[in-house]
Amino acid sequence: MTTQLSDPGVEVNDVRVGIVPNSVEFDEGMGEQKVVAESAGDGVVTQVFSNNVETNLGEFSFELRATLPNIALARTWKANGNQNVVVITGKTPEGSLTRTYQQVAIVNNYKVPPTADGVIKLQWKGNQPSAS
Repeated sequence: MTTQLSDPGVEVNDVRVGIVPNSVEFDEGMGEQKVVAESAGDGVVTQVFSNNVETNLGEFSFELRATLPNIALARTWKANGNQNVVVITGKTPEGSLTRTYQQVAIVNNYKVPPTADGVIKLQWKGNQPSAS
């Protein structure tokens, strides 16, 4: 039986952060690829593959509860520009996952809902993650 990763940990600038469960999403930063056809005539078609390096950025997001300490953290991280380091970790019986994103910035103009169940969604972008 395989167990799905469902309880990742998040550290921002060496500080473990409490997040909203099931709110972490990340990509590997490998960018977008395109395959197009090239015709040599007489029915001969070959493929041309390209990698759009403009999209080779790591992106991830997670949500925080809208508490005063979390609002202060979000403000600090946003003010840091792209000088944040974020590590996403997780374990299952089959093994562990670690993605380390360096030089990442909060890129959205996040909203803070002052409600009993309010959450702050933070979207980040920066270097491709290192994986282990």
